[in-house]
Amino acid sequence: MSERTNRLVLGFCLISFLFLEWDYGVLAIIFVLMFEGLTNWRIPILISRMRYAMDGAAINIREDIHYKYHYEAERITRFTVATTIFLGFVVNRDLLWFLPYFVGLNLLLAGITGLCPLVMLYKKIGFR
Repeated sequence: MSERTNRLVLGFCLISFLFLEWDYGVLAIIFVLMFEGLTNWRIPILISRMRYAMDGAAINIREDIHYKYHYEAERITRFTVATTIFLGFVVNRDLLWFLPYFVGLNLLLAGITGLCPLVMLYKKIGFR
């Protein structure tokens, strides 16, 4: 499963869980995103390794480019998405109810188009 497909599935699941008012599903998405952000064990890569029995092909990082921060843009994006959903869903549900829907729609559109504005912003800031 690619990152694009992962965003599409996460966005669709998040919007579905919010629409159906299934709180445990939204909390599970927050947990998965925080787990992936903390450990950098990406669920799509783990599924691909289990499915195709790959030994562990490393992600190639170009060494000739000097990054301002040695932290991946995908990882910080997962933290940002999980935090935004957490703020809108758990912390202040009455005032910030639109944040999880906004994040779900953006994840869905990023999965469809293949362009994630948040990842592009973090790469422009200096993350790898």
